Amino acid sequence: MEIINKIATLFAPSPRLLMNVRCLLLVAALLPVHALASGFDYLLGDAEKFADDLKWQINAEVLMIEDAEYQNSMELFIPVDDDKLINEGVKDVVIDSSKFVTVRINGIPVTFTDVPSGTWFSSFVRQAAETGIVSGYKDLSGRILGVFGPTDNVTIEQLAKIALEASGHYIPDCAGTPINESGAGSWSEDYISCTENLEWSVFSDGSVDVKRPATRSEVIITLIQSFDVSFSRGTGEVFDDVTSTTQFSGAIERAEEDGIVSGYADENGDPTGLFGPYETVNRAEIAKMITLAQSVYSN
Repeated sequence: MEIINKIATLFAPSPRLLMNVRCLLLVAALLPVHALASGFDYLLGDAEKFADDLKWQINAEVLMIEDAEYQNSMELFIPVDDDKLINEGVKDVVIDSSKFVTVRINGIPVTFTDVPSGTWFSSFVRQAAETGIVSGYKDLSGRILGVFGPTDNVTIEQLAKIALEASGHYIPDCAGTPINESGAGSWSEDYISCTENLEWSVFSDGSVDVKRPATRSEVIITLIQSFDVSFSRGTGEVFDDVTSTTQFSGAIERAEEDGIVSGYADENGDPTGLFGPYETVNRAEIAKMITLAQSVYSN
């Protein structure tokens, strides 16, 4: 049994998978010699299948662990106060910064290794970062990782911070304990409290789950309200999937009129006539929305 445990430990990185390997080895050890000889091909086939399954489980488990650490280690879009921490975690990695977006945060260059210079969103990410609204992901110690996460969904609490800072609101004026229980005690507590005090539609009644992804319509109404832009009731004539009764339709149509959003396009770049009001928004998309909104409404 001691030998089995030693062998199993070599192949299984976690207690759960360790149990699976032990079971397989124990069964093999208990089989009669003639059974091992006569059924070698069968056992080999099972062993290969088990190895494939085990490899899949290991990969899946590793990804789950990494994802959990990734999600739990971030306070997204939080500006950096300590220059010494920037890129410290990747200081030994040689990166060709000419191929990726590099910005200066607190005077120190930071390269986003997941934002290639030639992408449609690179200029928006650069501007949003240089204005101090976004800084990318950080680890638990506060070190900037040089990762922006352009395809990651934007959550409601991140949206609150983005909109408040992009529109120049002074957070201490309205900071406090939010009525929204999902925001209380979070890094976003002061931001959620501010949006409640300002009575922005998404946050006003304190019932929204601030941890869930924000929808496109929620992002638009929040940006429009953050810059105090007026809008009329929606006509339902701009997008095929935004009727006059669609929530926040007036804000969506005002944003389209002002060039903040343009709806979806097909593979040829032609407009589909759809806006996707209930679809989620990723970080690349909101970087563009922030940049355009500041350009149009800050004056």
